[in-house]
Amino acid sequence: MLIERKKLVMAMGTARVHVAIRSKVMAGIASLAQMKSPGAVISLYIRRFFRSTGVQVYRHPAPFFWIPVTLSLLAVLGLLRFYEENRIWYLYSPEKADSHFEHAVANEFFNDRGGKFWLEVTITAKDMDNLLRTDYLDGVDALTEYLQYNFTVACDGVKVGKEECSFSDLCSGQCNDNQVIPLFNLIYRNASSRLHPNFRLTYPTMHLYNDEYYVGEHFAGVKIDPKTNVISRVKVVVLYFRTDRQTPQISAVINRWEKSLFDYVENFEHPFLNMTLNSDAMIAREVRSNGLTCVPYFSFSVMFVVLFIMASNKREHFVFSHSVVMAILGIAGPLMAIATTFGFLFLFGLPFNSITLVMPFLIIGVGCDDVFIIIHAMRKTDKTESLEDQIAETMEEAGPSITVTSATNILSFGIGIATPTPAISLFCLYTCVAVAVDFVYQLTFFVAVLVYEEKRLEKMRKSQEKPPLENGNDGSLKPKQVLSIQQSLRSTAGAHPLPADPNGIVSKYCRFLKDWRTRLFLLLILIGYWTASYHGCKTMEIKMDTTNLIMRNSPLNNIAWIYERFLWSEGQLVLVFVNNPPDLSIESNQHEVLELVNRFETLPYSMGKNSTSIWLRSFLYQSSLYHNSKGFYELLQQWLEDPENGGARWNDMLRLGREGNESIRSIDKFMFATACAMGEDANWSTREKLQKQWRGVAHEYAHFNVTVFQSYSFYIDQLDSIGGTTMSTVIWAAITMDLACLLMIPGINSILTSTIAMMSINIGVFGLLSVWHVNLDPITMCTTLMSIGFSVDFTAHISYHYYRNPTSWTTDERLADALKAIGWPMIQAASSTLLCMAPLVLNDSYMVSVFVKTIFLVTVLGILHGIIFLPALLLTSGDLTRLFECSSSSKVAPQKVEKSAEISQNSSFSSTNSQSVLVNKEIPTELTTMTQKRGPG
Repeated sequence: MLIERKKLVMAMGTARVHVAIRSKVMAGIASLAQMKSPGAVISLYIRRFFRSTGVQVYRHPAPFFWIPVTLSLLAVLGLLRFYEENRIWYLYSPEKADSHFEHAVANEFFNDRGGKFWLEVTITAKDMDNLLRTDYLDGVDALTEYLQYNFTVACDGVKVGKEECSFSDLCSGQCNDNQVIPLFNLIYRNASSRLHPNFRLTYPTMHLYNDEYYVGEHFAGVKIDPKTNVISRVKVVVLYFRTDRQTPQISAVINRWEKSLFDYVENFEHPFLNMTLNSDAMIAREVRSNGLTCVPYFSFSVMFVVLFIMASNKREHFVFSHSVVMAILGIAGPLMAIATTFGFLFLFGLPFNSITLVMPFLIIGVGCDDVFIIIHAMRKTDKTESLEDQIAETMEEAGPSITVTSATNILSFGIGIATPTPAISLFCLYTCVAVAVDFVYQLTFFVAVLVYEEKRLEKMRKSQEKPPLENGNDGSLKPKQVLSIQQSLRSTAGAHPLPADPNGIVSKYCRFLKDWRTRLFLLLILIGYWTASYHGCKTMEIKMDTTNLIMRNSPLNNIAWIYERFLWSEGQLVLVFVNNPPDLSIESNQHEVLELVNRFETLPYSMGKNSTSIWLRSFLYQSSLYHNSKGFYELLQQWLEDPENGGARWNDMLRLGREGNESIRSIDKFMFATACAMGEDANWSTREKLQKQWRGVAHEYAHFNVTVFQSYSFYIDQLDSIGGTTMSTVIWAAITMDLACLLMIPGINSILTSTIAMMSINIGVFGLLSVWHVNLDPITMCTTLMSIGFSVDFTAHISYHYYRNPTSWTTDERLADALKAIGWPMIQAASSTLLCMAPLVLNDSYMVSVFVKTIFLVTVLGILHGIIFLPALLLTSGDLTRLFECSSSSKVAPQKVEKSAEISQNSSFSSTNSQSVLVNKEIPTELTTMTQKRGPG
């Protein structure tokens, strides 16, 4: 018995310890839920600041009105420094990518003066069949000669004695890229010559006597005769026009020649042949055209939003003239912010890029959101107070809410400015500045407009002897309410408003959400939504497709198809620069260099030895024909100077060190080219793997300072970095959003719920974009940053207003008041944003469609979370908090107590203090206040 009694005592002691620990844990959770963030202090100062600002705007509206107008007009000066940046190889590759260094090495080797010029012309048969048919091949040969020597523009004095200049006149350096076309035609047209032992029309390298010519760069869609091993079919011929620009004057003539060729190709008519063109300028032109297609739709967006503001303001009982003024001048603020941003950034030397033309649509949406919040806040003011107090109260109510959303948008795009990809950084910079300017203009210019309008309406009211009448619900006549004389929600509720009418639709809706069955059903929906979104995120493909930057009817799409279908699958050159070669007069060094070449020739997808153009092999083979006792460098010099049987055509691939008498003393650096064929695996992923392998081999021969260059390496570097860059940028942006909310929303509980909702929105946007056939590329990264910023708008508003209400209210009462305060402006804002983007649905552009899809998803998901899922989460969180409080208090002090409870309306959000009441724990809590009717539901 004694042993059992001891066991019982020990068990009871253990139980008490468990109860005590559980009580402390629950008390800790409850205190955490009620904990105030730094925003509790900061928001108090923000409200005071905006209240005092409202007083200043009322007393001195003129400067607040005219300064933004003046700045917008001065922004026109920015056009004097306007310049455009549409080089996609620069815009869409990371600033510190290897490709930029490789590009610089190539430019240095070729001694480019004034920048590199390149242009490619692709020729195909109209029936996409064999170009080796007699008339077809002769036509290709004639076009080659015409474009090289006879297609001319005015010289403008850059060539002495010439009034008209062809490309051959303007070209510097190796200008015979296309010589293989007439050589091939000369031999192929004669059936006996095709089989001559000195003429081997093989692929990818053809042999003429002892010389080799790589034709894999010029011919695609090639078929080899299995009996003779001779080329028997060619579907695509590519002509290359490459030179350095030399001087600004020659560069200007080259640009004119290129523009004339654009017109010639666009109007080209031939019975057998089609011709397309590709160049940096052509790509820039098409990218610019893609962005400019947004401009005609902008006026429709503005018109739709103005009409929507006018129509939605009828709910506010505004007189018609006031609705017109509010709509037109409400949209004027964002328009001025757009003009100010473009103008001053141009003035400060920032370039313009076509992707920034999407920014005005976003700013119109953001600016209209602020208009609805300000108008709604003005409607809620006490009309028995002076107009000065009403404006101050409007600013105090709307200012912090607008500040939270504007700050998070600014920070989100601010994070994007730091991304290494110039196009993304530039778009984020323009949008970040525009959001900041719009924030200032809406809280100065538009509030000044509101002051002028209210004064006008007040004068109009006083000038009327009798107020206008309207039919009441009971058929009797009663005074018609206008904005300047209607009673606000606050004025009808007294100094300390009561919870919403429990019979109102908002209160009933909140009680419906509070039902456990409703929340369980919503949880099941969320689980399905998260599952689909997660699957979309996992399956989103990383893809860099240059055609996404142009219109779907652009001629560059034909070029892209030809490249994907033929050129990249059958032959693509990589240039290898050996910038610190060994002394090649030593045989062992020759073998080491040839082993380097062999490493590239044996990589996967390589076309092998036949595709390689390297001077050393040709020299070692042909040097034995000279039969002399000269040394290596003397013999090399003789070989390079022999135009007939020697290696004169290899001079451009060597950079030689010479002595005073011009004799060769060393090889400073040289280059060689080899090719790869990806076949059916021709895609960006395969190109990415190949580039890594090429760079890997170059790294193994670092003692030779080897650098590889491939013209599409810029895009591949972007492809390689976009995944990691997007992930890191999104994480930093999300953390920044949470910190911003922490500093501006006073309640930890509200911050946690809004963060969960924000993450849910963004996971949904990202995942559903994948389901909607959108790939991960720089454009998607821009829209992702935009989504993070915009998602806060829908979550922060509700959380902010929910926390303001007294904690003595039930959770559904607090939620009902929050929805009443901000729900309708949120719906207005979401609707206006969708209307703003609606005209762009007609735009046939991938870039624009991604922005439209993202805005649609973030708006729809945002309003669903803000009105349905976040309120349910706030109710659940509030109930759990009360549960922990009750559980903690019952365990610590189970006896009945009677204590004083204070209605927590004296938070930092309330401009006045509430009175205290006594609450008995054994009887239902009653709110003691003035005798009033409940506010409308």
